[in-house]
Amino acid sequence: MKGTSDRPDGQDTGNGQPDEGSFAPDASFRTRAVHAGRAGGPVRPVSVPIVQTTAYAYADAGIAEAVAMTGQPMYARDGMPNVLALEGAVAELEGAADAHAVASGMAAISLTLLALLSAGDHVVLNAGGYQDTVSLLHEHLTRFGIDVTIAASNDPDAVAAAMTPATRLVLAETISNPGMVLTDVPGIATVVHRAGARLVVDNTFATPALCRPLGHGADLVIHSAGKFLGGHHDATGGVVAGPAPLIDAIRRAGFLFGPILSPLDAWLILRGIRTLAPRITWMSASAARIAGALADHPAVRAVRYPGLPDPDRPSLAGAMLPRGAGALLAFDLAGGTEAAVAFTRHLRTIPYVASVGGTETTVSFPPQPPTQGPGEIVRDHRCATLRMSVGLEDPADLIADIAQALDRLDPLAPSTRHGPTAANGRPHETS
Repeated sequence: MKGTSDRPDGQDTGNGQPDEGSFAPDASFRTRAVHAGRAGGPVRPVSVPIVQTTAYAYADAGIAEAVAMTGQPMYARDGMPNVLALEGAVAELEGAADAHAVASGMAAISLTLLALLSAGDHVVLNAGGYQDTVSLLHEHLTRFGIDVTIAASNDPDAVAAAMTPATRLVLAETISNPGMVLTDVPGIATVVHRAGARLVVDNTFATPALCRPLGHGADLVIHSAGKFLGGHHDATGGVVAGPAPLIDAIRRAGFLFGPILSPLDAWLILRGIRTLAPRITWMSASAARIAGALADHPAVRAVRYPGLPDPDRPSLAGAMLPRGAGALLAFDLAGGTEAAVAFTRHLRTIPYVASVGGTETTVSFPPQPPTQGPGEIVRDHRCATLRMSVGLEDPADLIADIAQALDRLDPLAPSTRHGPTAANGRPHETS
């Protein structure tokens, strides 16, 4: 795998070996995103065709056996052409030797854990992460004899303190969801590798356009690919990328467990990747402006955005996210839960959508822990925190819509009795 290099114009070239003749070795990320995963040869379709089939037919068994020996797909779980093209593109853009694409981001996380862990192993999860990942670990992996610890905070010292001699894997997010905390991937990678464990990083919020964790020491990188990679709220998928031996093990687990990615979803996500570079650049710039506007409004108690100054780690954003801090931000309203609900009602342009990463700016309450079973008191999913996914609209229009919604809030509305809590159920200070 080639190392990362930088062009004189400041555009990072990424790493990874391009297909022979596809583009120059020093091509920028923007160029790679347009061409990665495409077919070679003197004649090719400009857009990858959708191969909507579950299997191939052969004239006789001898031909089928010969094809099988080449590793080419024969059946849907082998990985059909659209899935293979997406895998090649993500591997190229993340600087990985290989990738495996599946039906969702949670499927990618699940397969990675199932393929690499055994009974008696221990996993450390970085704090402030996606609640469904937390639930997967606690509700299911523990049933198979795998111990789980959530690090006290999102830094190398906390991860080191949480590790045990049985730790085999540390799972982190480049930008935590919903905490919006930037992870010190190089620092954590050093701690993890010193202990002989592996570091897996969910790079969904940053995307390879802004950060490539493998280049910072991660062993595997995961995407909920229907979000920013696909980028249009019209596909669901997941991808894990990394060295060939690890991906081979994950692919084998995927073949047996069967979370197949459909050809159409793979095609849609690859189509979205073609515009990833300009989309994420535009969105990041808009999100930075919106974060600043929110921080200046008296109705807003706190704003969390990776691009805002961090007095505890002043140089981390520059090192990890030199090309922008992403399109996601979270903010707390001084009026508490009631103000948050009213704010969503007052918005004119920005809809409430329980997902992120599309062309349209959306707002939602971050996901909170679900109820655990019959008889338990149903908890209100709402909180004082709102999560905003910034899209492609003019930031001035978005700021105007946000401002008028904030201005309509009752300035005398009380805060929640115990203060706002993060979407993962912990105080915001720990997310």
